[in-house]
Amino acid sequence: MATKFPHIAERFFNAQGMQMEYIKLNGSIELGPIVGLSESIVDIVETGTTLKENDLEEIAYIMDATARLISNRVSFKMKFERIHGMVKALRAVMEQEANA
Repeated sequence: MATKFPHIAERFFNAQGMQMEYIKLNGSIELGPIVGLSESIVDIVETGTTLKENDLEEIAYIMDATARLISNRVSFKMKFERIHGMVKALRAVMEQEANA
């Protein structure tokens, strides 16, 4: 099993009673089966286009994933304007996508 998320994959498959060998990869995980590194992958999928392009298909849903913007307290205070600007820009993009 090739993945960027070996701990999540291990928890999921252990809960299914399945024992797997995990290969931690970075980058294009979908290439794992193509180049013979793994028989399958665990990856984040948004639309499934990359899976289709690489002749892969989703066989199990593991979980929803969300993105978080995180700052430590000192940076949040010292760089408030910069961080606040990023938050405003991200909100604008999210609103545009929601209205599209």
